[in-house]
Amino acid sequence: MFLRSAFFGLEIAKKALFANQYALNVTSHNIANANTEGYSRQNAVMSSLYLESQYGFNKSYYKGQVGSGVTIDEVRQIRDVFVDYDYRRENQALGEWETKSEFLQKIELIFNEPSETGIRNVLDQFWNSLQELSKNPESLTVRETVYQRGIDLKETLNHINKQLSDTISHANFTISTKISDINSIAKQIAQLNLKIQQVEITGDNANDLRDKRNLLIDRLSKIVNIDVTENKQGQTTITISGSSLVQGIYYREIEFDGVKNITWADSGKEVKIKSGELKGLLDIRDEVIADYKSDLQQLADTIMNEINNIHTSGYDLNGNIGEDFFIAGVGEDDLLEVNPLLKDVKKIAAASTADGVPGDGTNALKMAQLKGSVDDFTKSLVAGLGVQTQEAKRNVENQELLVSHLENRREAASGVSLDEEMSNMVRYQHAYNAAARIITAIDEMIGIVVEKMGIVGR
Repeated sequence: MFLRSAFFGLEIAKKALFANQYALNVTSHNIANANTEGYSRQNAVMSSLYLESQYGFNKSYYKGQVGSGVTIDEVRQIRDVFVDYDYRRENQALGEWETKSEFLQKIELIFNEPSETGIRNVLDQFWNSLQELSKNPESLTVRETVYQRGIDLKETLNHINKQLSDTISHANFTISTKISDINSIAKQIAQLNLKIQQVEITGDNANDLRDKRNLLIDRLSKIVNIDVTENKQGQTTITISGSSLVQGIYYREIEFDGVKNITWADSGKEVKIKSGELKGLLDIRDEVIADYKSDLQQLADTIMNEINNIHTSGYDLNGNIGEDFFIAGVGEDDLLEVNPLLKDVKKIAAASTADGVPGDGTNALKMAQLKGSVDDFTKSLVAGLGVQTQEAKRNVENQELLVSHLENRREAASGVSLDEEMSNMVRYQHAYNAAARIITAIDEMIGIVVEKMGIVGR
């Protein structure tokens, strides 16, 4: 029967050297990327080799089968796809609530309640000036104060409305930026799909390219709701509400008209946004800010109509019937203006009858008594804003906890542990040294055979 030569042992040891050297290279790569964002640790998967024997040929003299060494089957990326799915789902919700919280805090600053320049304080000053006018209707100084408080009120309301419009413009600008980010990320993912296919079609694993792609997908998941699938060729398909954004090496772009509509560039159809930062921006723009502008308009209309109804039923200091105190604003964001005719403060109608001039201030008192109903509306508006802001903050905190928990789970599975890598380094180094010792031992055995055989009888 055939007895394997000593060179067979050298071949086994050589394979052990190469395999452990390769494993050390993988360990070195892990250590080098311990702080690289999105990197998933890699593992050299080893397996034993064996020779298929035929009867009477390549058969060992001794019973039993000896393998032919070791090989590296693959360099495997350690990643949990289920954690990835959960992370991206919760990341979408986090992006949405972070955006809402950020903009709601800006809206709170716009209303600036409570403060000396807030609506409620400005309204209080206006009501107080009317109350003072009811006591001193003949005083031109008090009348000047009423007129000036009316100016302060209209400027406050108009300024807040203008700031809300500016916030809508800012939201639209941010939407445009996010759309550009989506298009850029989609293009990069499609390019990575091609590179991954080119690498893996040869049988290798494109682990580092996959890490880059996964990092891009994570970033995309915070912007918009996505679903991700992967085919057997390692290429991903990414959809938004069922419509494909990336399919293999191809991608589609999204367009924004700068005002309202988000559509697919190739079809013009609406992109259905269900979560993520884009959803938060759309909700803020189309619902939250729109509602507060509507409430502010209602407040301005209520003040204007109620004050005018009373003012036009009274009489001014000249004994004439009163004019409108407030008129509709003329600018795009102007809600109301004080009637320019009232610059002549004698035309403020403080009296209920012409006969009561100048000492009658009952009409001014009627206007001052509107305070209760108007203040209730204002308090409700400000309180509602506070509740919305607190809810957004609470949801952000909850989502941050969830995402942090999932990040920790992902790090436990995919993150590089320097302690573990150092342990692997020692393990592979010892295996490498042992394989080298085997080669030395076999070399000595062969040396004995070559140098000593045939000496006897010379």
